[in-house]
Amino acid sequence: MGVSALILLSCLGFAIQAQAQNCSKPVGGPNMHLKVDAILQDTFVDGSKVSFGCAVGYTSAGGSPTITCTAGSWSDLRLVCERKSCGALEEISNGNIEYPNGDTLFGDKAVVTCNAGYILVGNKEIRCGSQGWMDRLPVCEVMKCSTPGAIENGGFSPEKEFYNYLDVVRYSCNPGFTLNGSRESVCSENEKFLPEPPKCALVECKDPVIPNAEFVEGSRPPHKFSATVTYKCKPGYKMVGESTVTCDINSQWSPRVPHCRELKCTSPGPIENGVVTPQKDVYSFKDVIRYSCKDEFEITGSAESTCSEDEKFHPEPPKCVDNGSDTSRTTIIAVFVVILLVIIIIVLFFVWRKKSKHSGYVGPTLLGVKMSSQQEERPPG
Repeated sequence: MGVSALILLSCLGFAIQAQAQNCSKPVGGPNMHLKVDAILQDTFVDGSKVSFGCAVGYTSAGGSPTITCTAGSWSDLRLVCERKSCGALEEISNGNIEYPNGDTLFGDKAVVTCNAGYILVGNKEIRCGSQGWMDRLPVCEVMKCSTPGAIENGGFSPEKEFYNYLDVVRYSCNPGFTLNGSRESVCSENEKFLPEPPKCALVECKDPVIPNAEFVEGSRPPHKFSATVTYKCKPGYKMVGESTVTCDINSQWSPRVPHCRELKCTSPGPIENGVVTPQKDVYSFKDVIRYSCKDEFEITGSAESTCSEDEKFHPEPPKCVDNGSDTSRTTIIAVFVVILLVIIIIVLFFVWRKKSKHSGYVGPTLLGVKMSSQQEERPPG
């Protein structure tokens, strides 16, 4: 009984020791997997070896892919997996290739664009796969334009079935017609000719009728495209608009035909201490107004002014200034009074002298001074 128990315990110990030496399924590094022969196993006995391989699109960058189970532990995995490189695509004629991620590794893409005037035939984007680039390189074919439509009363050259990008056609009109639009059209990026084809128009402007105007120079009827005429207004009228007009593509004069407006002058208004004749609110060209001053004032400047071409009166209005007649009258009166006073004094003086000869006592009477007795007794003479 004791021996059997000992044997049983020994077997159990060996079993536990053997189980402790097994390894569980190993886990690889990024972008790698166990190879097929070890994928289905969950445990590996001591001394087992397993190998890893790189995932699809990745390749070994070095290091051993094999690890060993030793005493229940796996040895270090040295394998390093990196993305495969597809390499740069070959150059494309009349186009350009760009790599948005800046590289040509597994999962990256290339984007193809064509130069102006060329159209892409094939896929625009190509992705780098596990076996290299996954699509064929597209091509850039030159754009083509079909023949532009004919124009009425005209034509174009050269005439071809197809035109390449940037090819030019030139339009012309039949005799008597004028081209309205661009003379040239170019095969553009949208495979159409631009600008749109022109039209051939029959252009003729009517002879201008401008009242109170005179023809100066220019074309005579019929007035065709780009014909010009020049007019001027008769005296007494002012032109409103441009004097020279041109017949445009729409059979209209450009700018608009002008008209002649009668010249008018507004009233210059009154002058101080004077009058204006005739008095009106508005005067016609060459009308004349006359100025006059009130009594005791005299005119300084022109007594007449004329309505001129600038619709103003010329020369400028005169002025009425005081002629000094009141001052002269006052001066004359003052001089007369002074002279009269002098005459009176002289007369009184002579009267006094005459009386003084016949009477010895006239002094006090005339002069208001009392004479002394000696003076009274002194004989005259």
